[in-house]
Amino acid sequence: MKLSSRHLPLMFLFAALVAFAACSKDGAQGPAGNPGAAGPAGPAGPAGANGPKGDTGVANVIYSQWLNVTFDTIRDQNNVATTDGFVGFVDVPKLTKDILTKGTINVYFNLDSADHPYIVPLPYVDPYLFVSFRAEEGGLTIIASHDFSSGNFPGQKIIQQFRYVLIPGGVAARSANVVDWKDYKSVQRYLGLKD
Repeated sequence: MKLSSRHLPLMFLFAALVAFAACSKDGAQGPAGNPGAAGPAGPAGPAGANGPKGDTGVANVIYSQWLNVTFDTIRDQNNVATTDGFVGFVDVPKLTKDILTKGTINVYFNLDSADHPYIVPLPYVDPYLFVSFRAEEGGLTIIASHDFSSGNFPGQKIIQQFRYVLIPGGVAARSANVVDWKDYKSVQRYLGLKD
């Protein structure tokens, strides 16, 4: 009895080896088991290199600073002042025939100062005044019911300045509801204009 109990662990080991050797990989694969629970997230990897700076969406837009404009009375063919209103001129060298025929031209009028802006799009009409513009290659003609020459109001900063925004026809179209061209603040945000 002592002999068989002493060899009992060896017999179990031999039986396990025989059973293991008898297993074959030739049999059919059993069904897949249920997926286990997800493990914890691994540590974050290193940050990648910065990519090249992309173009802004308004790369082709041309806009001016706030400009001082001097008005004169409208004159007839004999250069005699009339009572028809006032006219001012703005040189715009980048206003080309291509922009005139395929692009968009917007002009804005700040009736007050840069500190207290009261900005309206042209044409602007109210019961007491009007301000409008005509565009041609190289410039703008501003026509008004009053002398809106830029200048200093007593004790104030410069008032009554104008700004133009030229949008060439080659700029990709965007959704029309993104910007209200008659609302200067909307245009300023949309185009990234600086005061």
